[in-house]
Amino acid sequence: MRLVPRAWYNPNLENRWFFVSGLVSLLTLVVTMMVPALSVAWEREQGTFDQLLVTPPRPLEILIGKAMSGLVIGVFEAPLVVLLAVYWFGVPFQGELWVLYLGIGLFVLAAVGVGLAISSLALILQQALLGAFMFMVPAVVLSGFATSIANMTPTV
Repeated sequence: MRLVPRAWYNPNLENRWFFVSGLVSLLTLVVTMMVPALSVAWEREQGTFDQLLVTPPRPLEILIGKAMSGLVIGVFEAPLVVLLAVYWFGVPFQGELWVLYLGIGLFVLAAVGVGLAISSLALILQQALLGAFMFMVPAVVLSGFATSIANMTPTV
């Protein structure tokens, strides 16, 4: 028995298709992780987060409110970037649309969660910014986003 690799969604192995598709997740990750991470850290640095904690909403409700901005931005930004990839860069869209939206929703939810986790550890805005970059750099490198097809080792 012999394994034969196939590229189902990019049979010509065009580097532009991989790169533009990866930009969807990269742009979504940056925005949806940075917005909640920086907003909570900035409020903690300014001292207004302590004022929020003594208001009638519970801390969980406050954090959900902080997460909603990142969720809304990510859910609207990712399809916009997908439309740009399809219509401007000519990347063909194959597959089910609902699967794409489900994946985008789960990805945005995870990115916002990481952003909130970073902001919970950071005491000042600069720590949150550095923490977000400490997460993003390995995430981008390990995703294979910056690796061209020509530099990959052959599988056969």
